[in-house]
Amino acid sequence: SRYKTQWIKALAEERQSLVDREVFEVVDKLQPGAKLLESKVVYKQKKNSQGLIVRFKCLCTAKGYLQIEFVHFYDTFASVAAGSYVHTVIACAHGHGMQMQHLDVKTAFLYPKLREE
Repeated sequence: SRYKTQWIKALAEERQSLVDREVFEVVDKLQPGAKLLESKVVYKQKKNSQGLIVRFKCLCTAKGYLQIEFVHFYDTFASVAAGSYVHTVIACAHGHGMQMQHLDVKTAFLYPKLREE
């Protein structure tokens, strides 16, 4: 690919963000009863309003479809901003004559600490 260097850099950034947040742990051997959760990398080009590439983004995702509900997990959730919060921010910005811009948070879903067994 002509964008090889950019993709390698994006993948390194994604890996480093996962390492920094201690999202995964390298193990030599699985404990009895433990299941290795496979993952895949999704590659995406972020473009501006003119269609020009402004960022190369990689996202390491778990292959959740390999899990069985109530065997491997009990609850599902996604960290997202509540609609009322977004509406409040927009209303406050408008009320103060401010202009809204797009904000892309790279690793928002990695910040909360999860309780694990």
